[in-house]
Amino acid sequence: MMKRTVLSLLSATLLLGATVSHANSPAYVDSKEYKALLDASRFAGNPSSAAATLLHDVSARLSTLGFDKSIDGSFSAGDRDTLAYYDTPHSCSLMNRGYSVRTRAGDHSDIQFKFRHPDEELSYWTDVSGAGKNKDTKLETDVTPGNLVLAHSTEQDATTTPTTVSALIKQFPGASVLSDISSAGLLPVAGVTVTQQEYDGPESDIGESVAGFTLTLWYVNGASTPALAELSFRVEADSDNYFTTPVMTRSQLLNTAIGSIGNGWNIANDGGKTSWLYAYRSSAYPNGFCN
Repeated sequence: MMKRTVLSLLSATLLLGATVSHANSPAYVDSKEYKALLDASRFAGNPSSAAATLLHDVSARLSTLGFDKSIDGSFSAGDRDTLAYYDTPHSCSLMNRGYSVRTRAGDHSDIQFKFRHPDEELSYWTDVSGAGKNKDTKLETDVTPGNLVLAHSTEQDATTTPTTVSALIKQFPGASVLSDISSAGLLPVAGVTVTQQEYDGPESDIGESVAGFTLTLWYVNGASTPALAELSFRVEADSDNYFTTPVMTRSQLLNTAIGSIGNGWNIANDGGKTSWLYAYRSSAYPNGFCN
């Protein structure tokens, strides 16, 4: 299947610009990612065993919801990376304007500039362009059990870590909207780095698309036990059928299931990984990074 990419849509807009009206064209997302935070302590001992139990309980929950498909496969350890998010300490100017910056090293080596907003067109038309090599720009729908935002981002090869907003703008011209705070310094959010371990493998045929599941564990500053756990599944768009009604109906049922697994898996947090990190209180920022 071929996705409708932001790049192809922008190219089409430019090509047709002389003959169409100046109104913004509709936004089309590349994928939808549904996610729910879990009780991380369940993975402190044997993450692989806990992942198998999790998958069993999710399947059981889907059965009670009348899901007409199944989840096939099992979790196995996948990509492992070290992450750091950057913002202005005590003010969080980027987050307050809807932006985030993330570096990644390990199985991947890149830097990402992202804008998130509930309005699809606003997110789509907000410039997140990069100036680096191997750029990948995409628009995704991020869905938690009780929230939905559109995430427009560009990933590119990592060169140097930006220590100021001015340095960020040089790497991502789309960040020029932040020029009024160009001299502000950027530091790791919460003063920490995160080791991210992913487990993937399970899939569910949901009609015209496939839901691929990922279990993500975050270990803060090299800790031996995870501080955060997230279960998610991604559904890619199809260039011909986009997202059909059966695909979306089944996706919503899967979303309900991962948000209400039962057996003590879910926690009362609907903000996602980035929001969790911004709220994290470390020894460096005992009152919070934004305070």
